[in-house]
Amino acid sequence: MFPDPLSVTYAGAAVSLPRTGTDANASTYVSSVAGVDTTLVVRHDNKKRKRVNVSLRRESAVTDPFVPANSIRASMSASFTLDFPTTGLTTTDAQNLGKALRDFLTDAYILKAAGGET
Repeated sequence: MFPDPLSVTYAGAAVSLPRTGTDANASTYVSSVAGVDTTLVVRHDNKKRKRVNVSLRRESAVTDPFVPANSIRASMSASFTLDFPTTGLTTTDAQNLGKALRDFLTDAYILKAAGGET
């Protein structure tokens, strides 16, 4: 099990995420500070293949573009998925693939992808 609380850094600021829920296949970590909700979910699916998904979601109030005097909730999310067979490849193989992708996703490439480049 992951430690409790977890910490992520968003725009240079650390966000502490205490565990708020857990079951046999998932744990949820949530922080609500100053109108900003940050949620991290770690989920496993071990049916025909092993699938691990880690997702981070951030939701906050932003100015309504149609009525600037009002605010609306806006959210965004990022996720990371490892998917591998139950036999033949190991968790170390999956770790190596995940590390290769993590290392590829430099700040510049993330910005390019978010900006619509392929």
